[in-house]
Amino acid sequence: MSRPYIIVPVFNGSSPLNNFMTRINDSWLDRLVFVDDGSSDDTLEKLKNLNVTFLQHSKNLGKGAAIQTAMDWILQKGGDRAVTMDIDLQHPPELLNNFSQIPEKTILLGYRNNRRNMPLARQFSNFITSLLVSIRSCSVIKDSQCGYRSFQTNIFSDIQCVEHGFQFESEFLIKASIAGWKVQHVTIPTIYSNEPSAMRNVRDTVKFVNMWLRSFFWT
Repeated sequence: MSRPYIIVPVFNGSSPLNNFMTRINDSWLDRLVFVDDGSSDDTLEKLKNLNVTFLQHSKNLGKGAAIQTAMDWILQKGGDRAVTMDIDLQHPPELLNNFSQIPEKTILLGYRNNRRNMPLARQFSNFITSLLVSIRSCSVIKDSQCGYRSFQTNIFSDIQCVEHGFQFESEFLIKASIAGWKVQHVTIPTIYSNEPSAMRNVRDTVKFVNMWLRSFFWT
């Protein structure tokens, strides 16, 4: 069985890109699918100089839209499994093997179990969103904001996601759970660097709450 494709959304991710590539095992290079989500730095130029697959948005559409773009490409290639991860090295590339053996109809979700290493505001945000997603999905979701996750691509035969921003990740978990998919957690370290977050606390919180309330009308 072939390895999963690795989806890496990138928005102004030029700074960590070289380090990211040095930490990826060579056996994964042909599975990488970068999506430059309208970066204004030299991310695109760097990607062009790498021997990897990359897709491009002419303007910033959001993390969810970048993942959907990569998924469309992977499905066209007949890929049956995918891993999503961030470029900022909060998701150690060395742990990719832990996400590659995916049980049937199951999402492997990264779980950062040492919350004390998170900034206080992120601890609170993560706790609340994980609780609300758990309530809505009727299952235990320990780290709903973690983007390090893997799944079989046929999940998109069961669900259709419409969120384009960070809310996509919670929408994905809720809709998948409603459709009968299980979630298993994979422990990963809690890593925070000096890279600025692309999340906008107030705006993204409002969008999350709006999505969560609408989820009660999903079937």
